[in-house]
Amino acid sequence: MAVWRDISLLWLVFLALVAVLPFGVLSFLAIRGLQRLRTLLKRYLPIAQDRAGGIAAKTEKVSRKITGPVIGAHARAAQIRGFTRAIWTRRKTP
Repeated sequence: MAVWRDISLLWLVFLALVAVLPFGVLSFLAIRGLQRLRTLLKRYLPIAQDRAGGIAAKTEKVSRKITGPVIGAHARAAQIRGFTRAIWTRRKTP
């Protein structure tokens, strides 16, 4: 009876190992993949950040160049409207 007990115990250990082993392998591979991703990010992320910063600066410069005259024209038109209202209603301008 002791022999069958030992065999059944070994069988249960084997079944537990078969059930747990894939999760262990997947966890190991996931950790290795994350380590590889981290090394790649350390290498290439600063380069990408520098380029994105340069693009943002150039975009800001161009947008100011394009919108500056339009905003100035709107401001000048508002100023003229204010003067004409003041003249027609005979109020003093602030």
